[in-house]
Amino acid sequence: MEKQPITKTKLYSILGEQSTVHSRDCISSYIKASTFSHLGDKILLEPGYSTCRDKLSMFFNDKIICREAEKYDTGMAIFWQEIGPTYLVLPPFPVNEDKVIFGSFEVSGLHEIMDKQYTLGVTLVTWGSYAVGVFHDNGLSNSKVGTGHIHKEHKKGGSSQKRFARRTEEQRNEFLRKVSRRVEEIFRDHSLDYIFFGGNRLICKPLLQDCKYLQTHSTKLSKRMINVERANQESLERSFIEITKPLLFTLQPAITTI
Repeated sequence: MEKQPITKTKLYSILGEQSTVHSRDCISSYIKASTFSHLGDKILLEPGYSTCRDKLSMFFNDKIICREAEKYDTGMAIFWQEIGPTYLVLPPFPVNEDKVIFGSFEVSGLHEIMDKQYTLGVTLVTWGSYAVGVFHDNGLSNSKVGTGHIHKEHKKGGSSQKRFARRTEEQRNEFLRKVSRRVEEIFRDHSLDYIFFGGNRLICKPLLQDCKYLQTHSTKLSKRMINVERANQESLERSFIEITKPLLFTLQPAITTI
């Protein structure tokens, strides 16, 4: 099974090659995150799945797919055919309706999800630097980057080490308050569809505890972490590419030998 982050253009190209197939041997299925997480392969007991039950069960019981599906938390789209590869897509934004289409590769549901113009909030944070921005109409419409001084750990021990530890903790708390204010300033004038966090994942929890805006809008927080090493303007601008990429799994048909 092949896994690859992919641009929506490339994904449309791959699925587009199959979209002209119209037969009883094709099934397109859109599954909400809540359906997958609570029902798993039980949905395969629904009428119409008998022809592809074994192959789709491989998807639903694959540890990598389950882990990525939990990370994305957006549901999935599955395109099965009797002859040819089966595709499973984790879209970057949620599937809002469970539905099954028999007889074709129906990709209009993916277009509806991925071609919509979202307003996205992004917060990238590492200890000592941050980048906060809003993307609208596929471009960065508002942003702010900054830094905050935080002492490195003191390694000599004794009372001096304790003083440095207390001072470092104070600096970190002040830094979190600073980032919280920036999040409020940048996000408050926008109606955000989703909010993404990236950088040091260990900062995520204390930042959420400190930032009232993020607490108030917690239902919009994505479970996906943006993988960046630095919280700066360049990383912020590039984060949009990662945010909007779907994840494609391809299961090739078994090769039979005589």
